[in-house]
Amino acid sequence: MKKFTSILTMVLLAALPMVFTSCEEDDDDIAYRLDGVWYGTVASDYFYGRYGYETQYNDVMLEFFSDPYEYASGLGREVDYGYGGYISDVVRFRYTVRNGVIYMDYSDGTSVAIHNYRLYSNEFVGEFHDYDTGEYLASFELYRDGYDWEGRYRYYSKTHAATEWPELEPDTTQTK
Repeated sequence: MKKFTSILTMVLLAALPMVFTSCEEDDDDIAYRLDGVWYGTVASDYFYGRYGYETQYNDVMLEFFSDPYEYASGLGREVDYGYGGYISDVVRFRYTVRNGVIYMDYSDGTSVAIHNYRLYSNEFVGEFHDYDTGEYLASFELYRDGYDWEGRYRYYSKTHAATEWPELEPDTTQTK
């Protein structure tokens, strides 16, 4: 009986760490998968005169460089494209992942939180919310590795892993 008790104790001790393991994804893991270049569309709703709300679709590129010393944060930039594929705006940001929420502080003073998102190796879909009020701002659908959700080849950039911490340059707006 004593041998049975000691075997049972060993089995329980071996199983104990599994009881305390969380199924939620770690913030470092989320930031690691964010790292790279994402292209796609941002859909924002806005009030348009007497006709009510309209949805505006804009092409965008988000680039995330994770901090090599603390994966749950980093730097990045957003490039917005206007009609005809011209660059309409370039804005830098700092980001942090806390409790599964992605917080982005832009160099123009805007702060957003990304909620309700799905982040896969080649697909990143979610919603931008106002950092302070939590109000919904826009939804986005981004892809990398040159493919969209239907598997069609696009002109999107290849995945990259930042090998060095990028310098934050002043914002520039380029137009053709």
